[in-house]
Amino acid sequence: MVTDSWGRTIEYVRISLTEACNFCCPYCRPEEITPESQHNLVSADEWMVILEAYHRLGVRALRLTGGEPLLYPQLEELLQRVAATGWFEDISMTTNGSLLAPKAKRLRQLGLSRVNISLDAVDETTFDARTGRRGQMANVLAGIEAALQAGFVNVKINTVLMESLSDDSVRALLAYIDRWPVIWRFIEYMPFQGDTFKGPSFEEWRAQLERLTGGELREVRHVHGFGPASYYALPNGREVGFIFPMSHSYCDSCNRVRMTADGKLRLCLLRDDEADIARQVRQGLDSEALAMYIAEALQLRKEKHDGISMDTPQREMWRIGG
Repeated sequence: MVTDSWGRTIEYVRISLTEACNFCCPYCRPEEITPESQHNLVSADEWMVILEAYHRLGVRALRLTGGEPLLYPQLEELLQRVAATGWFEDISMTTNGSLLAPKAKRLRQLGLSRVNISLDAVDETTFDARTGRRGQMANVLAGIEAALQAGFVNVKINTVLMESLSDDSVRALLAYIDRWPVIWRFIEYMPFQGDTFKGPSFEEWRAQLERLTGGELREVRHVHGFGPASYYALPNGREVGFIFPMSHSYCDSCNRVRMTADGKLRLCLLRDDEADIARQVRQGLDSEALAMYIAEALQLRKEKHDGISMDTPQREMWRIGG
């Protein structure tokens, strides 16, 4: 297992396959990004070298992200090849769900273990505003249903809390939590694109849920995957996840790194420190030499990010990966 200079074990890599997306969520991208962003992609062959290097370093889990990973032209080939190696005990994907319904069963057959689906609102008007698109909510709901039928180990729903929600909006979310056998996670808004922190904070969101559900949220020790979420049981027993990296830092236990769609190793989501991994592959490094290069780069990780007071990262969210 590889560790960074602060003694944190790195066991989880997230790779952004493409910057392209068919949605235009305001917390991610400030304007429409067309399929022209499908340029300078890391090929399936190049990803295989990179992922073998991470395997050599003891990384146990892989997540495929984007943009929208279902737009990556070599997705099925890459997934099939990676799954066949047995390098990772867990292979998952984060998707907006709008293209998932006709592909969910096939992705499961190819070796995808789990899927996370973004759903930032459950009423159509707010959903359209959150995604920058009209008429796509039905496709996302169909994608969630298809994922549940495909037999994934689990299906997670991710909701970014862009702002404080009205009690009625929270009640609508709670109704959907009761409807599906999914793991629902709430994610704190992060200030990209020159934006400022908007909340709600960890404490504010927990207090609102407790007030509306009529009971205390009880922390549970279940681990659903390799991510940073803390899980709580609602009074009715359903578990929900909290991911609040701004007001409730996870830096001391950070076990993950990100690869961008142009092949850069992002040492921290909220810092601009990067290492050009794809360039090393294109210059001929094999997986063994690349593993050594990555291990050295990981020693440059900082102890923590700067929280709410941080400078805005220069690389936009849509160019980092979900």
